[in-house]
Amino acid sequence: MNIKKQTRLLYVYEALISFRMVDAVWVIFLLGRGCSLAEVGIAEGVFHVTSMIFEIPSGMAADLFGRRRTLIFSGLMGMCSGVFMAMRGWSGWIYAGMIFSALSFNLASGTEEAITYDSMLETGCAEEYKKVRSGIGITGRVFQALACTLSPVAIALGYRYTYLISAGLNLAAVFCVMGLKEPAVTQEQQRRSRYSLRNIGVRLKRHICDTVVFIREHPRTMGKLFADAAVACPCYLVMMYLQEHLVNCGWPREWIGLPMLLIPLSGAAGTWMAARSKMRFFKIVLRCGILGGLGTCLTGSGWLPVIIFGACIVQACEGFSEVAVSESVNRDFTSDQRATLISIDSMLYSVLMVAASPLTGFLGSCYSVSMIFYVLGGTLLVASTVCFLVF
Repeated sequence: MNIKKQTRLLYVYEALISFRMVDAVWVIFLLGRGCSLAEVGIAEGVFHVTSMIFEIPSGMAADLFGRRRTLIFSGLMGMCSGVFMAMRGWSGWIYAGMIFSALSFNLASGTEEAITYDSMLETGCAEEYKKVRSGIGITGRVFQALACTLSPVAIALGYRYTYLISAGLNLAAVFCVMGLKEPAVTQEQQRRSRYSLRNIGVRLKRHICDTVVFIREHPRTMGKLFADAAVACPCYLVMMYLQEHLVNCGWPREWIGLPMLLIPLSGAAGTWMAARSKMRFFKIVLRCGILGGLGTCLTGSGWLPVIIFGACIVQACEGFSEVAVSESVNRDFTSDQRATLISIDSMLYSVLMVAASPLTGFLGSCYSVSMIFYVLGGTLLVASTVCFLVF
């Protein structure tokens, strides 16, 4: 395997799937289509119910059938999502689009990390994983920021063309993944091509049993995944409701992506710092939780500079935590179960989001968007502080 070519393609893949113009304006698009803030929260809840159900099965599919194939299906699901979200009329198309979007994220989450780590493991470069993972994360966040700058273009184009562009980028990601090589660092991975419908059931049963045994015997590793999900949940909700909050505070709707440009760049800075940090894992997660809680509360302010500053703190903490957790847990996992076990992180995140999305949506509808940030930030701050004092 040519590891330089492999990592180069992974960088391109991350750039393609991260360049989503719709991310900065999707809430505005739904509100413009007649949805209430509560209905936006329900739509997000549909996404995470789907994710909660299919996250671990998608990880198993990546481990059993190959990470390359799974990433190809992820791109195809993302393309379907863009097409459904672009449809007019029946509101059910929106929910269908959210379901396919969740499936796309399910198939990619854990799989991309697994193919990266095992590619480096196969070529004897596993000690460089943290650096490479940080670089991929920075690439994704920079392209996310570039997409935010095009929010005026997205608003001008309208939701139909913006979602169709997103579908096209997912198709381009599929062609990029076709150039990747499937790493095979264990005998089980080398036997994938010989799987048949007759023996896949036996392999699936053994894989599930091995996964359950690992989870039962490694509670500390599961704790790391839960901590990462707890930090990521308010981070995403901040980005989700920030669009409407900025408009309510006087920022022009058509230029909504410009103040949000700094936020993914702050996440890239957090990712960059994580690759160079020598701090103990436990301290990293606790400090990210406390700072993330404070930043979320600041985002609830009515003053634009404070809002952006708070959101930047949250995103930097999430970027730092993501790389630290990924590097730590991948050292614990086995290659045959890597994608499945990493998927537990996303499943835990979805469990939290299934409850948080509709609750925060109704909270915003009944009170204000600022109240959402105060409740989220206060919850994370109290939980992190208690953990810090106890442990």
